[in-house]
Amino acid sequence: MTNNKTTIEFVNHASVLISFDKIGILSDPWYSQNIFHNGWRLLYENENNYINQVLDKTSHIYLSHEHPDHFNPKFLLTENIKKKIIERNIVFLFQETKDKRVINFLKNQGFKFLEVSSKKKIGDSVEIQVMKHDFYDSSISIETPDIKVLNLNDCPLRSIKDIKKFKKVFGTFDVLLTQFSYAAWKGGEDEKIQRQKAAKEKLIDVYNQSKILECKSVIPFASYIYFSNKNNFYMNDEINTPATVIDYLKKHSIHSVIMKPGEKQILKELKQDKLSLDFWEEKYNFSNSKKKIDTYNLNSSLLELNKNFTEYQKKIYNKNSKLLIFLLNKLSFFGLFQNINIYFIDKAKNYEYSILSGLKEAKKSKYDISMHSESLFFIFKNEFGFDTLTVNGCFECSPKNFSKVSKTLAIGSLNAMGLNLNLSILLRLNIIILFFKKLIVFIRKLK
Repeated sequence: MTNNKTTIEFVNHASVLISFDKIGILSDPWYSQNIFHNGWRLLYENENNYINQVLDKTSHIYLSHEHPDHFNPKFLLTENIKKKIIERNIVFLFQETKDKRVINFLKNQGFKFLEVSSKKKIGDSVEIQVMKHDFYDSSISIETPDIKVLNLNDCPLRSIKDIKKFKKVFGTFDVLLTQFSYAAWKGGEDEKIQRQKAAKEKLIDVYNQSKILECKSVIPFASYIYFSNKNNFYMNDEINTPATVIDYLKKHSIHSVIMKPGEKQILKELKQDKLSLDFWEEKYNFSNSKKKIDTYNLNSSLLELNKNFTEYQKKIYNKNSKLLIFLLNKLSFFGLFQNINIYFIDKAKNYEYSILSGLKEAKKSKYDISMHSESLFFIFKNEFGFDTLTVNGCFECSPKNFSKVSKTLAIGSLNAMGLNLNLSILLRLNIIILFFKKLIVFIRKLK
């Protein structure tokens, strides 16, 4: 391959290396180990020697957002990886945010970085632009002398109206990289039809994105994972496979290419290699596979859970109005911060949870949500805990109860996005509307 043509090397999941001349932009490096609280694993894990070779060709690393399959601190802080990134003066690219959490992490580790909010030239002939989506997602446009690429990863660009709006601002693209299967909880174990719908909707999204943005080629990616926990493994039953997405797009006259780890191609000359389809077909075999299954082993006592709740509550009150939370709890009309009944599957018992007083054994057996006690423990320990739970899907809950549970447990996730419940949030009414709009749409789909 000549270096005056833009090339792409598929590494894994949402990670690709797009290269032109001396510039090599690596996206979202996550190559091994489980994430989302023992809920996800890669269908294939890369060898360390190969990753080192990829970094030798990298000048920039683009991090799309804070989810661990995109921004993975454990990988970045691996001793030899961190050393190589610093020695090679690799520059991180990230969206501009108010909280500066990721930027501060990079700064504290001695990494170089660029906050990108508008078009920026890197090198002599490569222009990039990072586009924000919703609360915390971002996509990146990479334009070289011979091609314009959109790495959409798993950004929520789904409705025809939103895609057309995006096109009006950012134009059309030659190549689109986009997620091709569902990647979060889609109903309980017996609600297979919800996952079938979610999988079909994802294919429609890919079609609409590629058609409206006038893309000549599509590279489906950012879905090369499986739900790896004993409590969520059933969710693999309806995920889209590479063969499924290729067949669907072919029927709709969309040129698409599935790539396997280590595969390199010239972006203007993309062709399907049958060996890549064969590679993934074997990885998607769940019936006879020896895939790793994660479990939750911690069995916290009620005393331990309440001790961690006390610390959790302090963090909540430090960032949010205690008075507002108290009033909303008492005013059940709004449905916010209501007491919920949780069935812990590891204890085979029901507990009542209140944001005002913590946990106690419940007399009622009818629950709002069932989960392992370690999942609640994780929510207490981490601001993003509830967001993690909705992604890994290690729980059972009806659509109606999911709304109630979200309005009680999602406060930490909102805080993690820089949204605090106090009077000043009234000045950010658009964010509140967006949050509840998304919650309503999600619940309607489940129904």
